[in-house]
Amino acid sequence: MTKKLYLLLFALTAVFSLYAQSRQTFTINNNWKFYKGDLEISKSYALSKQNNTDWDIIDIPHTWNNIDTTDDTPGYYRGVGWYEKSIFITEEENTKTLIYFEGANQVTDVYVNGSWVGQHKGGYTRFHFDITSFLKYGQDNILAVKVDNSHNIEIPPLSADFTFFGGIYRDVFLVKLSDVHFSMDDYSSSGIYITTPEVSKAKAKVEIKSLIKNESNQSKTVHVVNRIINKDGQTISKTTKKVKFSKSEENKTVLEEITIESPELWSPDRPYLYQIITQIKDGKTGQLLDESIAPLGLRWFKFDAEKGFFLNGEYLKLIGTNRHQDYLKKGNALSDEMHMRDIRLLKEMGGNFLRIAHYPQDPTVLEMCDRLGILTSVEIPIVNAITESEAFTENCLFMAEEMVKQNYNHPSLIIWAYMNEVLLRLPFNQKTEKDRYEIYAKNVTKLGAQIDKHIRKLDPSRYTMIPNHGAISRYKDAGLTSVPMILGWNLYQGWYGGVFDGFDKSLDKLHKLFPNQPLIVTEYGADVHPRLHSFDSKRFDYTVEYGNKYHEHYLKAIVERPFIVGANIWNLNDFYSESRGYALPRANLKGITTLDREKKDTWWLYKTFLSNEPVVKFGQNQWKIRGGVAEAGKDYCTQPVTVYSNGDAVELYHNNIKYTAQVHDNIARFSVPFVNGENRLEAKSTINSKEYIDILDVDFRLTPNLFSEFKDEFYQLNALLGSKRMYEDKMQSIIWIPEKEYQSGSWGYVGGESYRPKTKYGGLPSSELDIIDSEDDPVYQTQRVGIEQFKLDVPDGKYAVTLHWAELESDKEHEKLVYNLGDDKVSERITDREFNILVNGDYIERGFNLRARYGSEKAVQLKYQIFVSDGKGINIDFEKVKGQPVLNAIQVRRL
Repeated sequence: MTKKLYLLLFALTAVFSLYAQSRQTFTINNNWKFYKGDLEISKSYALSKQNNTDWDIIDIPHTWNNIDTTDDTPGYYRGVGWYEKSIFITEEENTKTLIYFEGANQVTDVYVNGSWVGQHKGGYTRFHFDITSFLKYGQDNILAVKVDNSHNIEIPPLSADFTFFGGIYRDVFLVKLSDVHFSMDDYSSSGIYITTPEVSKAKAKVEIKSLIKNESNQSKTVHVVNRIINKDGQTISKTTKKVKFSKSEENKTVLEEITIESPELWSPDRPYLYQIITQIKDGKTGQLLDESIAPLGLRWFKFDAEKGFFLNGEYLKLIGTNRHQDYLKKGNALSDEMHMRDIRLLKEMGGNFLRIAHYPQDPTVLEMCDRLGILTSVEIPIVNAITESEAFTENCLFMAEEMVKQNYNHPSLIIWAYMNEVLLRLPFNQKTEKDRYEIYAKNVTKLGAQIDKHIRKLDPSRYTMIPNHGAISRYKDAGLTSVPMILGWNLYQGWYGGVFDGFDKSLDKLHKLFPNQPLIVTEYGADVHPRLHSFDSKRFDYTVEYGNKYHEHYLKAIVERPFIVGANIWNLNDFYSESRGYALPRANLKGITTLDREKKDTWWLYKTFLSNEPVVKFGQNQWKIRGGVAEAGKDYCTQPVTVYSNGDAVELYHNNIKYTAQVHDNIARFSVPFVNGENRLEAKSTINSKEYIDILDVDFRLTPNLFSEFKDEFYQLNALLGSKRMYEDKMQSIIWIPEKEYQSGSWGYVGGESYRPKTKYGGLPSSELDIIDSEDDPVYQTQRVGIEQFKLDVPDGKYAVTLHWAELESDKEHEKLVYNLGDDKVSERITDREFNILVNGDYIERGFNLRARYGSEKAVQLKYQIFVSDGKGINIDFEKVKGQPVLNAIQVRRL
């Protein structure tokens, strides 16, 4: 049953009562008290009164980490938080009361009126407690919930490239039940399990298993009624079974089988859903005692290691994304509607496959996948490594059973997964601790085999999968590749290392090594900052253009190989990863949408390829403020423009000039002479005899090549030193352009070289440091080292010159990120840097020492007013005292 059907009016009061009716389920999300920190609870139980502490009033969903994971201070709060709420309970007969959590991270203890009710371990599955015996009727009752997101070696995940937000971040419900009801005790499932052992175009067999509890102290006779409802609301089948219960009989199993002739089939193109309504009625009075509604999608599927995936007997290439449950400034505390929006984004793009990674997510996600026709995999959060302990194993198996039983009835779900890149972060060195490593690897494989066997026993109708990283031999040698039915591979050639063609070679190698196992590319992607651009893009420069090249190559390689049954882009959305630096610190930028769901170019690339809808859309369509240097003797700057289209050709109009380009691999490419000021671009394409249009308005900031050609038109220059990137600062309406070497009559640097952090793979195009006191890290993550001068042959007048620095040679300790070359970075010698700065021969800074004065990794801006006369221009000299002078960026504005 969807949450929307469960929700009842409960906005005006926290008082509830039951009448002679079946189950009631409603949220208690509003007006909780919250305290960040640990407290002692006692029988006086009103924590907020007995402790002299300040409590916040909050609503659920809630996380206490949505702010501290985005600041410049390393780390975030991992510890205890307390929630408290008062609810008035009226006296009821023959009812049970449960408190039901959709998710709280990660260890949760529940207290009612000061008494401990129970504990749940794990941050991503649902759980409940029966609180009936703890309630006091006819008075206020105090619910207190202790949540702890501290690192715990016995609970997965142990580490991961995402933030472990703490709190009650999904809905909380109270559930009122009659004495006879469907059991939720089977790992907080609905108590209803639906299987379709036989499905064809001719007929379908549906098996319905119900677990029912009689919690009364007398025997009962009930009728269990099953009805199948079609999409038009018509009952197409109904069965009634008489069932007798002895007193206090728990989890009695009731089985029913129904045959549907000529069934409507479920598929991505036509996700036809029936509903199964299962009811318990009193055998004497016919009174409804409990009711459940579950989706029914009739389909059959098969994975073939050579030919690919088949749904309902027809070939289907599975292409979609992964998804994390984050949103800008909200952490993981999202509303149902925000989860729904994400699945609509994937469907709108044309995706048919979602890997719900790396943990089970809000139930709304799978409900939307059922409704929209998106095939899915779900996994438990064993990431990077395991703990070799019985407690860790038990928690993993428990989570696996929760995952399977709670999500069992979703037709969109076809794969159960576990152990993402579990041999990535090894606790033992393969060479120096070889014997101990081999024991560890055997234990990893042993745990994997236990989980796989357990899942297959719980649900033999679906496939199992382990997603591995690109160290193929590590998994093969450990024997882990022989455990699951499907092998998933997270491949990043051309990003974390290597070149694009390495991806193609890896796919072919994997098929040769594992010819009898279906292969899915469970992750691939490149970090893209949507405000960074370059027409000479490089690996790890975070530009839109490099991300585009990456995905264009990967998409083609995936489509060309039928033995690659599916592929999931990493990721649908950017998401928080607190320990990252890079172009936008504390976030992983591999999403094809941003944290607030702005569509990147790559989203449009896939929509153009996957969707049946006609598409004409400018690439770089959010890049509204462009800039560049005028070409010699011209009043314009020519830059490339792309248009995504599934037509044959695109016409582009700019300043009344028409350009035409053929579409190749869903892209039409143009070179456009941008002029200073407003530029309107209009793209047209005829698709299926109908014309489609997209319009893009660009504010172009043209920078002089020779100042003599611009005369009094020069206003502002914003240049990044040591960089080939452009950075659009939308908040300040600035476009930063790349440096250039000085030439007479123009502007630019003299001397020095671009700073290139060294790794085993060579130099990177920018630093990865999180720059303190700046929201515009790309301005400070590049620099020119050993610069001698920066010269501008500007006309006479008054100017404001701002010099920008950050000391990028840092002696600070940082967590080594195995994901982003952390283990591969070559240590650099920290130099004692000191220099003088002169403007037109006058000293403005002496003995300038960034580290001594400001510290490393900190944004520094110094602004100077300069008067230019007698045609001298602006000459900024950097005079070496010791070490090498540096400059990260410069702004020059005519006053």
